[in-house]
Amino acid sequence: MIPRLAATLAVLVAAAPALAQGTPASVYCVNGRIMVERATMSQMQSGRGHSEICIIGPSFDFQPDGVTWVRQNLRSDVGGNCRCR
Repeated sequence: MIPRLAATLAVLVAAAPALAQGTPASVYCVNGRIMVERATMSQMQSGRGHSEICIIGPSFDFQPDGVTWVRQNLRSDVGGNCRCR
């Protein structure tokens, strides 16, 4: 049973980068800082405990497009200040 579980876990870990590529990048505000991440809201929340997190922009298939959107529409850079309303 344990070897099978270890093999399954190894396959999932190996597939993780491919799965992340399929997740769109979203523009988030996390604790007052702008982020562009390939993670769902639930993934963002589970990894950050009680942080204040909200989506402040659209989703993008190509993460650098999200960074460009932040610069053009929020007149800031990733890591800049933001607020969840």
